[in-house]
Amino acid sequence: MKKIDPHTLFSLFEAGDEEVYKENGVEGTLDNPYVLMGMVVKGVENFFVLDTIYTKNHKEKYEKIKDVTKYKYFNKLYSYLHRINSSKFETKYIIGETFDSGTVNSALHTLLYYYEELEQYEKCAVIKRYIDLLYEKPNIRLDLEVLP
Repeated sequence: MKKIDPHTLFSLFEAGDEEVYKENGVEGTLDNPYVLMGMVVKGVENFFVLDTIYTKNHKEKYEKIKDVTKYKYFNKLYSYLHRINSSKFETKYIIGETFDSGTVNSALHTLLYYYEELEQYEKCAVIKRYIDLLYEKPNIRLDLEVLP
């Protein structure tokens, strides 16, 4: 049986969003903070679906690479989140209309707890800014910028 490569295991989902935008000539959409946040939220959901499938179908092999795969995949998701300028919040969109606040909250907490376990507190601080915003004003209108 073929060896499972932790560096390419979830690459279909990792490249999927960006590839689709580029193939359709709308890569500028990747500068949209709501697209980036959506990629984070859907990415967390996709990870756990794939994790369940691989655990069920390739338990022994997958267990050996699960931690490396999760680290690589979550770092990619974090890179999307990090591209959003969380220091600038003005009025434009309502996060509750763009995404379900509970779903965003759950995805962000999943990332937060993961990086807390790894003691990567700088990443935790970035994630925490979004969580705090959701708790303070769940229907706040946001104008997020993408960092260069």
